[in-house]
Amino acid sequence: MKNFSIREWSVKDFAVVRKILLETWLDTYTFIPEEDIRFHLEKFYSIEKLQQLSIDPNTSCFIVELDKKPVGWMKLYDNEDQKRFYISSLYVMPAFQGFGIGKKFLEEAKTIARKLKYDRVWLGVMKDNFKALNWYERNNFHFVEEEPFQMGKTTVIHLIGYKLI
Repeated sequence: MKNFSIREWSVKDFAVVRKILLETWLDTYTFIPEEDIRFHLEKFYSIEKLQQLSIDPNTSCFIVELDKKPVGWMKLYDNEDQKRFYISSLYVMPAFQGFGIGKKFLEEAKTIARKLKYDRVWLGVMKDNFKALNWYERNNFHFVEEEPFQMGKTTVIHLIGYKLI
């Protein structure tokens, strides 16, 4: 296994985050038209939106690097209103899936959640994203809620679940 490490992101990572998101979404969300995927990227992950995320005190983001090359991104969100700690994004580029990077991201999220005195981490996954849904279930996530999720003009079902830590 090559060496990979997790680090907090910086302003210098904005372009690579957009690349990671677009590449993973196009590969994974085959049930959503490409124009809706690109619309969502521009609406919610423009450079300006990433700048806003970078200064949000309840959000933290991380890059995973494999041999110093960014290959994954994770966004965590401390939702104080709901009293929930969310992994709101966890993406590993398709060519680097299966190397344990996702599990390393989960461990990082659990460590931060524990420091904040949470007993579980929450996340959402599209119901039609069978590969990710199965992976989360194998990693002891329990899905207890459903809600619609809008990506461009496409609406999909988002399953919301948690993992005890």
